[in-house]
Amino acid sequence: MARQSGLGRGLAALLPSGPPEHGQLHYVGPPSGEDGGAMAQLSAQLMASLATSDSGLSLIYQALDGLVEQFGLRDAAVVIDEPGLSRQVFTAGRRPLDTEEEQELLEAEPGLYTDPPLDTRQFDPAVVTSLCAVALRLDLLRYDSWHDPLTGLFDRRSFDRLLEMGVARSLRYNWSFTLVLLDVDSLKQINDTQGHPAGDQALRALGDRLRHVLRYGDIAARIGGDEFALILPNTHPEDVPALLERVAARQPGEPPIVPFSYGIASTPADAEDSEALVKLADRRLYEAKEARR
Repeated sequence: MARQSGLGRGLAALLPSGPPEHGQLHYVGPPSGEDGGAMAQLSAQLMASLATSDSGLSLIYQALDGLVEQFGLRDAAVVIDEPGLSRQVFTAGRRPLDTEEEQELLEAEPGLYTDPPLDTRQFDPAVVTSLCAVALRLDLLRYDSWHDPLTGLFDRRSFDRLLEMGVARSLRYNWSFTLVLLDVDSLKQINDTQGHPAGDQALRALGDRLRHVLRYGDIAARIGGDEFALILPNTHPEDVPALLERVAARQPGEPPIVPFSYGIASTPADAEDSEALVKLADRRLYEAKEARR
């Protein structure tokens, strides 16, 4: 097919301007008829999955794969572009956009694209695109409900859950981990002398450094105004000071990390329940802060 309006062949094939070609994705417009039995069946399946799924992304791929199976398609893709979600493209089978033609979907009109084109008398594409957008928003809400908005680390409620899970695993499988409680030493002084934006920036910088230094599987959380907590699996308490020295070290081109004190406790060596573990780490944190004065 020849190029249209400066668009590549692939995107031109998506536009409703001539007979469909095999092997191309085609834009699915609004419905024009009443026969929607197959649509109703697929919609019911997706709605049930939306109510129980823990992953919006999984539901989107389930919807596209379901379309391919339900209607005997060769391919399907959805383009989502809504405020707060940015432009995103998903394809059936989680296939990456690895050709120049498919890359043009990144600039295509938001909506559903299929190969071959679907009969709009049987299918309402708005159902799929709307469900996909809702699924993405649910993922965003889930993330926000677990994370501190300032630092991007886990929040206090998430930390409490993760700590309880860690202690239970420790007791059942003799799995050891070290709990570290951190407290920024001079946040009030920064807020009083430089303003709260400077204090917020200091907390963000510490959160960023923790993410960069900690290993995959380590957990970092902001549990209070100037308080942080780390759950470090299979980490001996003697290895923690060197780790935190790396966190505090000045890095070229990055803001300095505010001074902090910390307390350490491990399970099952020091305590076998979360309350005792936190109390011990907090007491050691208080002793460390007193020693720095």
